[in-house]
Amino acid sequence: MNAKKAVIFKGLAMLALVWALVFAVRSFASSKKITAERLDREVRELKLADWSENPGTGAEAKRREEEIRRVAEMVNRLDFKERQKNRESRTGEQFFSKLSTKEKNLFIDLTIVESMGRFMEALDQMPEKQRKRFVEQGLKEIQEGRTEEEMRRAEEMDGDLLAKISQEGMRAYFDKASADTKLDLAPLMQAMNEVMQGLRGNDFGEPR
Repeated sequence: MNAKKAVIFKGLAMLALVWALVFAVRSFASSKKITAERLDREVRELKLADWSENPGTGAEAKRREEEIRRVAEMVNRLDFKERQKNRESRTGEQFFSKLSTKEKNLFIDLTIVESMGRFMEALDQMPEKQRKRFVEQGLKEIQEGRTEEEMRRAEEMDGDLLAKISQEGMRAYFDKASADTKLDLAPLMQAMNEVMQGLRGNDFGEPR
């Protein structure tokens, strides 16, 4: 695989991570629309204890799983616009950070893994001008330093979880994205690779 394709391959993984981490992208809302404001309110009202280091068991673990599944169902109803609003609020990151490793895996399975293909389908269905505006917005965020900040936070995740998200992102990219979408995303992939060069001291390199 040549260097350009390697950049796209790895860049897609980070694109999927940065823009789909925690509250995943969904291109189609269900008949009962969920807003970012409602989801934010529901998550705040949960007031889950922090199990990131010392997970519990028994009845409380079962109750939490039910709540996580409920939140995931709401997340999957967010349309593209509402997902963007939700990303701004950071509530999702706070919620995710309190979950145990097992709970995080469950949440990823219920949301991010399921929605990677939807993300690519949404980009494919956008008119070319709209898709290019999406790319321009991503480039703007990179220039402003926002994407680098999000990548730093993302890299604090458990390595196995990070790999899982990345693999799903790459699979969706190669299986779902059209040639036109891949071409339009190329400048963004290159820019994200440059961000990673700054974070790690080298580029993504060949996938292993």
